Amino acid sequence: MDADYEMIETEDALHLLVARLRNEPCIALDTEFFWERTFYARLGLVQIGIRDESYFLVDPLRIGCLAALGEILANPRITKILHDAPQDLMILKRVTDTTIRNVFDTRLAAGFTGLSSTISLQNLIAEQFDVHLPKGHTRSNWLARPLDSKQLAYAVDDVRFLIRLFDDLRKKAKDSGVERWMNAELATLDHPDAYQEKAPEEQYLRLSVGSSLSPRGVAVLRELAAWREETARATDKPRRQIADDAVLISMADLLPRKHGELRLCQKLDTRTVKRYGNDLVAAVKRGLDVPEDELPVKRKRPNVRRLGKERVNSAVEEINRRATQWRIDPQIVASKSAVALLLTEGRSASPEDHRLIRGWRSELMGDALDTII
Repeated sequence: MDADYEMIETEDALHLLVARLRNEPCIALDTEFFWERTFYARLGLVQIGIRDESYFLVDPLRIGCLAALGEILANPRITKILHDAPQDLMILKRVTDTTIRNVFDTRLAAGFTGLSSTISLQNLIAEQFDVHLPKGHTRSNWLARPLDSKQLAYAVDDVRFLIRLFDDLRKKAKDSGVERWMNAELATLDHPDAYQEKAPEEQYLRLSVGSSLSPRGVAVLRELAAWREETARATDKPRRQIADDAVLISMADLLPRKHGELRLCQKLDTRTVKRYGNDLVAAVKRGLDVPEDELPVKRKRPNVRRLGKERVNSAVEEINRRATQWRIDPQIVASKSAVALLLTEGRSASPEDHRLIRGWRSELMGDALDTII
């Protein structure tokens, strides 16, 4: 059954909505966007629901500036309920220039109630309420106007059950004794690092290069990745349209110092050389000029063979056992690679670098950590 909703298509209507939302203890929140051939997602719609089952569809294409909504997003007294929040938070921060506070992510919360922490909203609603929603408009062009009635009904459905899920999941977590742990994990979404853009000079960390590059090569890769990131943002193009990962890694290995040496990078096509050749050579030079004592430290990688698969698997099994005992999805607690890295560092491991040995995870594991490490 379709729910009624109000379209918000003017700045005056948005300000009236904000005034109404100021008195709400919580709001359901979602976005619809279109993301093809651009670096940044294009926001097409913002959906909002409140406890009295009123629903609002905010049209950013008609309104233009959504800065007024930032007041509600930043208000720590109002709980913002989303499903799989980080991407929505990133988009909303960009259009409102606001750091969002007091976020309740129903996907993450589900992982503290005996369900998967990666469950889709449709599957969560079906599991909790035996309501089966259509999935057909996930990849709609939300920038097209007018939006048809099916798109609008789909958009409302994305917030229609969030407050009920919020109440239900919170009660289940409280009943099983893990509400405090769940709240601690949800609180991490209040930190901008959870959804803001990483600095260009950190983008090289996204690339998988194993141990193939020298420290000097890693420095060059850092400069190349930073250049690509800045170019992609400035031109609003996907990173791959500027240069593929394989191109950057190949250049960091071969270290072409002159424009003519770019042809040695077989993965680099002539179009990219023509458009960005000088920039690429300049980025390589910056990496080559980094002083020896300022070269980036290679990322630590666990040596599972040296540790022994049995030891790693035994630690993972203990984590799974303890998590399952509390009806927590083990994926939230620690990944296998995180466990292996912790075992590699052993007693010298720092809580700042390993979340398994700090906060609620440390409480969950208790004295088992002494045995594992």
